Amino acid sequence: MVLKRPDQGVVLQDAYQRAQELLDETVRRDTGDVVIVSCTEFPSSWVFGYQTRRFMRGDVMASMVGNGPVVVPKSGAEPYTGGSATPIAEQVGENPV
Repeated sequence: MVLKRPDQGVVLQDAYQRAQELLDETVRRDTGDVVIVSCTEFPSSWVFGYQTRRFMRGDVMASMVGNGPVVVPKSGAEPYTGGSATPIAEQVGENPV
């Protein structure tokens, strides 16, 4: 179930859960223990950056590279993984809120 407010779309808590589910289905299946490390709100989406837990605890050799963020549209559309070659603001066509 997608939680939405009429004026704002998908709420942050639901977007976070949907991002976790996408990471479970894709990245964690191959990479293992990754954690969400950032969240940026855009007018039409929530964007979540992620990294390995080991890197966040100081193991620089465990860094993920080339991992685009998870984008969760506020419209309720399916979340997807953005690219890493261009800034996410260019990819979603908006500036952060």
